[in-house]
Amino acid sequence: MTTQARTLVLRPTRGWRSIDFGELWAYRELLYIFAWRDLKVRYRQTLLGAIWVMGQPLVTMLIFTLLFNRVAKIGTGTSVPYPLFVLSGTLIWSFVSSAINRAGNSLIGASYLISKVYFPRLVVPLSNVVSDIVDFVIAALLLIPAMMWYGVAPSPHVVLAPLVLILAGVFALGAGLWVAALNIEYRDIRILVPWVLQIAMYATPVVYPLSALPAKYQFVAKLNPMTGIAEAFRWALFGTPIAPLPLVWSIVVAVSLLFSGAYYFRRVERRFADIL
Repeated sequence: MTTQARTLVLRPTRGWRSIDFGELWAYRELLYIFAWRDLKVRYRQTLLGAIWVMGQPLVTMLIFTLLFNRVAKIGTGTSVPYPLFVLSGTLIWSFVSSAINRAGNSLIGASYLISKVYFPRLVVPLSNVVSDIVDFVIAALLLIPAMMWYGVAPSPHVVLAPLVLILAGVFALGAGLWVAALNIEYRDIRILVPWVLQIAMYATPVVYPLSALPAKYQFVAKLNPMTGIAEAFRWALFGTPIAPLPLVWSIVVAVSLLFSGAYYFRRVERRFADIL
């Protein structure tokens, strides 16, 4: 009895490809390994370890308090002390900015793996966002002594703060996927993105309240999707007023960025190994 040999032919897919959530779930352990590796590499041979994560927003808070509050006399327009106002805004902005930067450069940093081994490429930028969430949680511990120092009790909405963090993570991952995919072919993207993020911070109510802007310019700030995220984070922590439309706009932009970024990433990832 003879058996007929079978030939398996592998061909690259064409056009747009859907996101394979089952495959991502199957590689969840690899996601954990990548995220844990990033954290270990980040703090390896550091003298103060995780204290560096807290030091950056703390120093930023002190500088902005001196320049904008003491010198420029900019207030918060609420009962929240200015240092707490800046610290909360700096924390959420630093998380988003860092996550976009790390996710955007993650594929180049993992080129030695991408060119040799197959795994879902989405795992690489996703792991960077996950590790930045860990950094954010550690840095956010600064809020506890700071709020105790100023005698500010947390708002009842503080239980919703993790949802705001998820929204910020979705926005950062969506933007990071676009940057990562474009960064493969256009290496000047990695130079442009930090510059854009630095300017965007001053276009976001991080060190000043939205009410400090003239009324005719406030609509421009509300078009910034980070405005709704920063305002929602302060609302969750301190119960400060929040306009619903900027938050809704932030949700729409974050979800749109995530799905469009993931689909574009999937479309061009077949060329990653060749280009890298």
